[in-house]
Amino acid sequence: MNTCSTGIGEKIRELRQKKGLTQRELAGDKITRNMLSLIESGSASPSIQTLLYICDRLDTPIAYFFSESDREIALFQKMSVIDELKVLFKNKNYSECIRAASTLSEWVIDDEIAYILTYSHIYSAKQKAEELDIKSALLELDTAETISSKSIYCNSKIQNAIKYLREVFSNICSDSISDMMCDVNFSGEFISADTVHYFISLRALSREEEAPFSFEKGSFHERHIYALSLLSEDRIVEAQKRLRELSLNPETPYYMQYRVLADLENAANISGDYKLAYSSSRRRLEFVKQNKI
Repeated sequence: MNTCSTGIGEKIRELRQKKGLTQRELAGDKITRNMLSLIESGSASPSIQTLLYICDRLDTPIAYFFSESDREIALFQKMSVIDELKVLFKNKNYSECIRAASTLSEWVIDDEIAYILTYSHIYSAKQKAEELDIKSALLELDTAETISSKSIYCNSKIQNAIKYLREVFSNICSDSISDMMCDVNFSGEFISADTVHYFISLRALSREEEAPFSFEKGSFHERHIYALSLLSEDRIVEAQKRLRELSLNPETPYYMQYRVLADLENAANISGDYKLAYSSSRRRLEFVKQNKI
């Protein structure tokens, strides 16, 4: 068996599979599927004309099939995906960035690609948290942290964002508020200032102090803080109504849902609405079970 043709056949098969093509689809109307199968297995050597046809179908330069260096192949892989990756990143299509880079060799994850992938995995983590898939969100952060170490462009602000999000994810089923969650130095591109101000305001109210920040009227942060302010003023029925509305809204931020249910349960107990208190407690426990890390 010709070792050269075996190598070419293997590369054809690998590229075809990565592009999601069947043998029949790649063969088209110029060669038979059986002939392509023989080429891929190394049992037949393609003519230059046939190889040029296959290269055109795979959108691949012919030189790729004659490269003996793994690093040259890896470099080709980067060149074949980098333009697509940049467009996806510019359009904020982060999940597709991750998909597009999934076939790249570790050798070609350079500063630029590592930067793109770090961002993509952080945003993917936030998306999974919004979907209440906290385990997957934390795994995405772990991946972002690992990849970020490969890029000089991933500065301390990115590392801090990963730390902050990990802290918030880990406290999704708790009403505790750590110092980190209240540190405005962590706000930035990935963490909105309103999110940090929200936790600071929650802490202040828990200490029977006035909330130090105001939020946009009608925002989830404003609605929760206002409901708690009503509760502190013994306007229980009104506070309970607002908390219940928040608890039933599927758009309520993931890091707020457990806290809203706990506050609603407390308000219902104070008002003597034990049926609502029980249902709130049950929903809160279901939330914990669903998001247990």
